Amino acid sequence: MLLVLAGGACFVGIVVARQGPPAGGDTAPLTAVTSALADGHLHAAAADDGLPNPPGYALLVAPLVAAFPTWVGAPAWCTQPGRADGLRAQTQYAHDPAFGTDVGECGSPRRLADGDLAPSLPPWYRAQGVLGIVGWIVLAAGGLVLLRAGGADTPARMAALVVLLAFLPAASSAVVQLFHPQDMLSLGLALLALAQVLRQRFVAAGLLFGAALLTKQYAVLLLLPALAVAPDGRTRLRLAGAALVLFVAGLAPFFASAPRATIENLSGFSAGGAVSGATVLSLAGWSTTVVSAVARDVPVVFALGVCLWAYARRGAWLQRPEALLALGLACVGSRLVFESVIFPYYLLATSVVFFLLDLVAQRSPHRSLAWSAGAAFFVAVHPGNQAVNAVGTLAFAFLAVAAGLIEANRLSSADKDVARDAAARVQPTVA
Repeated sequence: MLLVLAGGACFVGIVVARQGPPAGGDTAPLTAVTSALADGHLHAAAADDGLPNPPGYALLVAPLVAAFPTWVGAPAWCTQPGRADGLRAQTQYAHDPAFGTDVGECGSPRRLADGDLAPSLPPWYRAQGVLGIVGWIVLAAGGLVLLRAGGADTPARMAALVVLLAFLPAASSAVVQLFHPQDMLSLGLALLALAQVLRQRFVAAGLLFGAALLTKQYAVLLLLPALAVAPDGRTRLRLAGAALVLFVAGLAPFFASAPRATIENLSGFSAGGAVSGATVLSLAGWSTTVVSAVARDVPVVFALGVCLWAYARRGAWLQRPEALLALGLACVGSRLVFESVIFPYYLLATSVVFFLLDLVAQRSPHRSLAWSAGAAFFVAVHPGNQAVNAVGTLAFAFLAVAAGLIEANRLSSADKDVARDAAARVQPTVA
């Protein structure tokens, strides 16, 4: 608890230093759905197709908005002075006499749709923006519980994990770049689920995976490795069944109220296709719809193939915590291979799972830290050339997938060597 509080304070400090979450972008549709649910307007929440995500985040935080409407209930907030200074340099605002009002700068009146002026919006820490911190808390809890389940919960490793989560640029970017706390929340729930898999609590794991899937679709890339390491068909059924039950139960009211918007949000096509970015896939020149389908579906197919390969080589090695995390790393890393655009917070899942793999394997995390720094260089720093960015990003994506596959293959080969040695020792006795 002390580690989480200390790490959370550092994380909040970084978010404040980075001027908090943005007032625009993906913020508006996410907070609109949350506010609608908090006010009891299910149809308005279900029909909002402005953000291609399932409604899990809004479902989980809407009770907080309803309980504390004065403190965290505002769906919009003002633009911090630092962000406003960045906007002031843009051409359309260079000679704007009403700049503060037009960009909603803190302390300036805001302009309503009818042209009238109203009082300034609250700052992000007095609005729903502060709820982004909840996602970080769940992420930290998930990582620490997974460390304990993997038998690697020494004080040094726990502190190292919290420090990484507090200072990892991909984590703070999930709040301050486009306001995507659902990415942290979903990953945290998935890590909690993986911990329950290691503890052989498959129903609990399934329920947590269901909540993770209901929050962000990419959680399926961690569910598949969990199914691969389950000891038998019965436990797989319990795991998958519990996840499906919770997922369907959470999505059913939205589907009943607005089926088309719900399906579009779940499929990821409601925003009109993929955004073009500095990746090899986007440079190929395909249509945004095709690229979006590749980005959404091919990683799942690849992850399924990886898990089938692991199942074909099943043995005692699959029950080791490192095996689960190695397969998870290969699967979440594949998302970066096939994306059309990679924002810094897209690196979050791969960075955290890679680091956890090193900690659970009880070795120095220099590889995972080097990977996080190198990937961030091409994704966040931008060398300046789009083709260089794309090739560099793809190379680091391949490195993450390869690291997971190599670790899984090493564990499998070591398991076979042990079995062969045991058989060799027994053979003379039998003779």
